[in-house]
Amino acid sequence: MLQKLGGGTPKGRVMLLAFYNTKALGVRYLEGALERAGYQVQVVFYKEFNSHCPGQTSRRELELLCEEVRRAEPVFIGLSVMSSMYLDTVEQVMKTLRARYAIPLVCGGAFASLYPDYFLDRGAAYVIRGDGEIPMVNLADRLMCGESGEDLASLCCRRHGETVVQPIGGVLKEIDGYGIPVVSSPRACLIERDRLRRGDPQRHTLRYEVIASRGCPFTCTYCSCAPLHRLMPRGIATVRTRSVESVMEELREAKRACPRMMMVHFYDEIFPNLPGWVDEFVAAYQREIHLPFTIWSHPKAAKQEVLEKLVRVGLTEVIMGIQSGSDRVRREVFHRYETREEILRAAGFFQAAGVPWVSYDFMLQHPFESLEDLKETYFLVKELPGRYVLQLHGLNFLPGTDIVSMAVEQGLFTQAELDRIMFAPMEEQFGAYWKQETSLESQLWYALIFLWQWEAMRERCLVYEQDPVEYKQEIFKAYRQAQGLSRRREWRKKLDMAARRFGLR
Repeated sequence: MLQKLGGGTPKGRVMLLAFYNTKALGVRYLEGALERAGYQVQVVFYKEFNSHCPGQTSRRELELLCEEVRRAEPVFIGLSVMSSMYLDTVEQVMKTLRARYAIPLVCGGAFASLYPDYFLDRGAAYVIRGDGEIPMVNLADRLMCGESGEDLASLCCRRHGETVVQPIGGVLKEIDGYGIPVVSSPRACLIERDRLRRGDPQRHTLRYEVIASRGCPFTCTYCSCAPLHRLMPRGIATVRTRSVESVMEELREAKRACPRMMMVHFYDEIFPNLPGWVDEFVAAYQREIHLPFTIWSHPKAAKQEVLEKLVRVGLTEVIMGIQSGSDRVRREVFHRYETREEILRAAGFFQAAGVPWVSYDFMLQHPFESLEDLKETYFLVKELPGRYVLQLHGLNFLPGTDIVSMAVEQGLFTQAELDRIMFAPMEEQFGAYWKQETSLESQLWYALIFLWQWEAMRERCLVYEQDPVEYKQEIFKAYRQAQGLSRRREWRKKLDMAARRFGLR
């Protein structure tokens, strides 16, 4: 099973599983680290992401995975568990692999970092917390020699029935040291819809995802960034940014390996705006990449002069989370401390800088929100300038986030009730994410928020807002029409991106 190092042969084989994510940046970073350390890595992308129609794994897909494991005979199998929303599939995979093989299972990722015991209870030999590149290579070296990794930094395991948790280590302050992620995995496959397809699905992507930094400077209660940073050793900054050259190296490789690539999506929580970084990025991106790209921004981080520079070299869309038009909800519930004035100022910057597409993200109709809070969102949306897209969805309670304990403390749920919500089958979790509140008046105000993004609907909204219940039939009819407009707009945006890709705009 294990090959000896020498004569160019790898130390051994490692299998990495990415669940419901064919981009899987974390797995691709781990693959690069292991390959550079002399290991041969096979990545299995296990099922594709679909937030509207999520599906659990099938018996046939589990069999296909087992056939790959038998063929590869890996030193260990690494499972990347970023989210609690697909744990039912992860558990089935772990149960099946443990029943068939005596190969150590190693779990990592955001959820695993916060809840290592969850996986140790289900038979994982080790859980890696925090940045996994260095700890995973160290563990692979130990396992290759038939030794235990229980004393290694960042690892958790069971010893004599007790959980052993080592402090997080192997964390680089300068993240260029981790290298770039593998863009096109040479031994990858995708298991989906009872089939196994050879090759890295990312090779066919139209939109390449890259992250120029790790971490977030903000402490939103619904997000896992803050709890994860609390696990880190002292001295590790909340945001660690890659050099421009590191980002360019990855994007150059992406252009080479992904011939259909039309645009770039920067997946950073907040796009970097360090002094000098943007100027260096703009020069390099225009010279070497020159593709349309998308970024995430924040009301406190948006700067018009930065946006203008980015637009000149291809910035096509900015996505900004607002989450609520209610000052109370933003501040007291979500711990987002931007003011209404700062939100509107950032929105004005997007318009003044000429950003072609602007999207605003809102989390609505959750237990912390009153009808008056929802109305405040409507009246804020009315003030947003220019053309924009609204992304409306619910609030997901994610294990380990601060908002969970807030909900218990305020008596909205018991911990047992929240556990049933957070660890429900994925169909239920995604259903709750998109579900609208059943209260008639709440549905009507939600619909009015959605309608306002179309100028052609606004005169009617001004009439409907006087008494939404009185105009309920008209509002629901207009909402159905607007959903059709939304689908057509998505196609227009895709065509616009393609036109910009080929220099037609």
